[in-house]
This record gives sequence, structure tokens and C-alpha cells, in this order.
Amino acid sequence: MTGAPPRPVRFADLGKRLASGVVLAAIALLQLWAGGGWAAAFLIVVLTLMLWEYHRMVTGSEAPTAPALNVAVAAGAAALVATAIWGPPRGLPVLAVGALAVLAASGQWRGWLTAGFLYMTLAMGALLVFRHREPEGVLLILWLVLVVVAADVGAYFVGRRVGGRKLWPAVSPGKTWSGAFGGLAAAGLVGIFFAWLVVGWHPLRIGLLSLGIAVFSQFGDLLESFVKRRFGVKDASRLIPGHGGVMDRLDGVMGGVWFFAICDSLGISTFGS
Repeated sequence: MTGAPPRPVRFADLGKRLASGVVLAAIALLQLWAGGGWAAAFLIVVLTLMLWEYHRMVTGSEAPTAPALNVAVAAGAAALVATAIWGPPRGLPVLAVGALAVLAASGQWRGWLTAGFLYMTLAMGALLVFRHREPEGVLLILWLVLVVVAADVGAYFVGRRVGGRKLWPAVSPGKTWSGAFGGLAAAGLVGIFFAWLVVGWHPLRIGLLSLGIAVFSQFGDLLESFVKRRFGVKDASRLIPGHGGVMDRLDGVMGGVWFFAICDSLGISTFGS
């Protein structure tokens, strides 16, 4: 007589999620305490690694010296340096020139590589701008990262426990609608609690912004999953042993940063009451 099948382990990859949280926390701490040129240098390193990973995914080449990659790295670094020294008004023209250079150097992959360059460089540039904002820049970066981590953790636990209908099975078979709503709830609660601890931050407004960041962080995750599916890649790289690449850990952060940057440009991201 055959016994009952073993119960599936629902949290078999919990270690990976914890590692992701540690990496994100380390990034937040570096952003918090570095500042100035150190913050810009750190973001240039992060951007360089992600550009290499993205180039590897799209082209299938492991070579770190491909012409299109070299152009993208140089252009991204120049845009971040210009942003750090002169601010976004001067950084954006440098970014535009860099995008044209990437477009010209990318051959058959020009659309994919140029789009990826703009998406990631703008996200890192926005982080740099937010970090240097006074007086709330330090808290802003910490809040952004905590909300993204909360959305990821909430989606993970609720999705594993509740299960149900898949969010987008063709792109990411493991994600469910229950997990998505669980992530939203966790992000909203963390955002409200964080605002409650910070004098002058309106809890309801920060809670709503946190929900938007959570939604876009999941879009960022799905966007990378779509690219990986399109090019038949499992992980962006193996730079983080056993846990994939830098893009795999920051896809949600970039999505959240894009949302907040849009809100900020529209003037609806103020923190006060």
C-alpha cells in the first residue's frame, strides 16, 4: 500500500528571499551613510554590473569588453557623474547623448540594449537625486527600500500559503494574485508605520505612495522575468552565489523608483500633512 505523498515544502527558497533582503538592506545602508561622491561611485558600480548582466541576457555573450557594453557603461557613468555634480538638468542631456551612442553601437540588439540602458540608468540617477535631497533624502531611500522588501516578502508568504490564480503564468508561473495582494498589504502597512515614526510625514499619503511603489515593484519584477523568458535565461548572472545577479535583486527597487520619480515630477510626492 502506497502512503500519502510527502507534503510539498512551501518555503524551500526562503533562504534566497532572506539573502535578497540582506542585499537590499546593505544597499540602503550604503546609500544612507555614504552620500556625496561615494554614493555616486557605488551606484556607478551597481549600474555597471546590471548593464553587463543585461547585455549578457540579451546577446548571450559573456565577454565584459563588448563594444556596445563598453559604450553603455561609459555613458551611464558619465550621466551619473553629471547628475551628481550639476544635478538632473545637466545629467539628462548627457544621458540622451549616451543613449544615442548605445543605439549606434548595439547592432541588431539596438532596441533592447538602448531601452535597458535608459531604464536602468534613469533609475540609478533618480536614486542619486533622492539621496541628495535635503532634509529627507536619507529617510526617503530607507523608506523606498523597506517598502519594496515588504512587498516582496508579503507576496512570498501569502502566495505560498494561499496560492490560487496565477498573476501572469506565461512570464512568471510562481506568482499569484493572492501573493500580489499580500505584498500590497505588507507594503502599505510598512509605509504607514514608517511615516508614523517620522515627524512630519503624513501616514495616509505615505501609505498610498507605498501601495503605488509596491505595484510598480512587482511590475519591475515581471519586466525582468519577461526579458529572461524572451531570451531563455534563468538568472541575470551568478554574481551573488546561489542567488542570481544584481538585477535579480534590484528589479523591484527599480520599478518602485520609477513610480516615485513619476510622482515626484508631477509634484504629488510631498511628505508633509
